[in-house]
Amino acid sequence: MRPGSWASRWSRWPAAAGGASTGGAASPTEAGGGTRQIAGEQANDHGSKDVSGEQEVSLEADDFYFEPTVLIGSPGQQLTIDVENEGNAAHTFTIDEQGIDEELSPGGSATVTVTFPDSGQVVFYCRFHRSQGMLGALQVG
Repeated sequence: MRPGSWASRWSRWPAAAGGASTGGAASPTEAGGGTRQIAGEQANDHGSKDVSGEQEVSLEADDFYFEPTVLIGSPGQQLTIDVENEGNAAHTFTIDEQGIDEELSPGGSATVTVTFPDSGQVVFYCRFHRSQGMLGALQVG
């Protein structure tokens, strides 16, 4: 390659980067990064699942997220959740308002029964990794 061709490519790079960032500025700020706000905290987002009318669901606890992150149900709905730790670290499934606090060793699992609130959401989280975004919600939809 000729040295001039490298200089030509590098001189075009700032213009391309500027164009990309200008286009990105028009997008909503919450669209990137794979995170979402739950009760004012940053959560690692691994999707939502509508569980209205269901009695049982599986939930994955991994390093450092829950999947699905948000369970959408009906007001007062009771739901049995089979929580499986598929990560390499110990995790918990904790809901303060409902007195639930299950510790899960790597490869371990627990079954809990939760109740959806009358409105809004109830937060569940890992006591060990909440500050790293490991939380989710039971949300009335």
